[in-house]
Amino acid sequence: MSYPWQSLSPKDPFVVRQNSLVSDVHRKIVTFLYQPIIGSTAYSLYMTLLTEVDPEKHWSPGLLHSELLALLNIGIPEFYQARVRLEGIGLLKTYLLHEPGKQYIYEVQSPLSSFDFFHDDLMSLLLYEKVGERKYLSLQERFSSQKVDKGKAEEITKSFLDVYSFSERSFTERSGLKQRAGDLIENDNRTAPAIDGRTFDFTFFHQLLNKQFVSQDSITKELEHTITVLHTLYGCDEMQMSQFVLQAADIETGKVDGQALQKIVSSAYEQKFQTRLQVKDKVAETIEDARGKADVRVKDLQQSHYSKNEIALIQASEQLPPHFFLKSIKKQKGGIVTSGEKQILNDLMQQAAITPAVLNILVHYVLVIQNRPNLAKNFVDSIASDWLQAGVNTPEQALAKAKQFAGEIKAKAEKRATNRTIAKNYGNPVIRKKETLPDWAQADSKIHLETPLSEEAQKKINERIKKLRSSGKAGDE
Repeated sequence: MSYPWQSLSPKDPFVVRQNSLVSDVHRKIVTFLYQPIIGSTAYSLYMTLLTEVDPEKHWSPGLLHSELLALLNIGIPEFYQARVRLEGIGLLKTYLLHEPGKQYIYEVQSPLSSFDFFHDDLMSLLLYEKVGERKYLSLQERFSSQKVDKGKAEEITKSFLDVYSFSERSFTERSGLKQRAGDLIENDNRTAPAIDGRTFDFTFFHQLLNKQFVSQDSITKELEHTITVLHTLYGCDEMQMSQFVLQAADIETGKVDGQALQKIVSSAYEQKFQTRLQVKDKVAETIEDARGKADVRVKDLQQSHYSKNEIALIQASEQLPPHFFLKSIKKQKGGIVTSGEKQILNDLMQQAAITPAVLNILVHYVLVIQNRPNLAKNFVDSIASDWLQAGVNTPEQALAKAKQFAGEIKAKAEKRATNRTIAKNYGNPVIRKKETLPDWAQADSKIHLETPLSEEAQKKINERIKKLRSSGKAGDE
């Protein structure tokens, strides 16, 4: 079971780069126009990345993903989903450096202007489907300025040359200067997300319209883009689209209104499915599928009486590639992955039919259970060979084998210790003497308590003592 975010670790470093200015107006555009499409988590990620950038250097200091995850209070799958949503909508570009060490570069992009946003078929349709017609019109009004009738007004604006003058010599000198190394801020061209239109057959579509009143000239490149977007979002084929175009066309002129076409297709979809268009990203489906499978997997392991630690180990072995699994263990032990260990893993994965999960259990057994500092080729190869011959291909089977190995090693160690003890005593078994406690010290022994004498008995004893003392004094005399 593999997931697209499995190569991303909380310990991976990253930096944020900003090569386009993001103004307060841009932030409002992202808040009101982009957020309904990308969701709150992706919106928070975008804003958080912006705040990490030094406004003077346009770069952030080196950070760890764990710090970002803590700020956003999300896990790796949710972070990855938010990141790709920003990438897909055109607000983020991601780069990965491998040398000298692994590092991500997140390049924040400025959004489309409000004018470009509402004139882009894909973006405007996505927003319309998310917020509905009433809110959509309200947002359009928010980003629109009041029209001014300039027909009766006289423009008295001064031109550049009316206000400024410059030396032709200084201009010539400036034209010879070279730009310093580095990219200037705002040098990128903001573009809307692109959609692949190869699944729609425009040749067949035009043939369907040949015998109709629709003018072929009205099917412009802009309208073809609108049709491609509608085909992608709503799944309209060429036959259905031709009928929708006829409804949106003017009977007298034969021209097609793109805005009317969008509303017709959207209404038809809503009437057919009794719901608005639900746009889901592929990662969301992957996360839901992964959670479902993970829950079932955990229940199965619990029913098989595996402990919590064993279940966590099995899950990690299935989710992490062997190289990352090895690296995480070595980091916890304060060591590093050697080139020899990398080669051992490569050889086993390429030459032997051992699954990654089984290989991870093997690595855990050697480095954690056996507490060896490194993977030794001969030792690892012998274990891998034994497991392959035994038909081990699941982490559960590998864990059982590891327990078996550990039990055998423990039994041999105890036997060697017993043999050494016998040898020290010249072959005679050592008989350990068991000390016994005296009767009075036994827990169940009876305690005899003395009782006081009667007055008469005490008087007789006192008289005898007195006589003995008297007789002693007489003898002295």
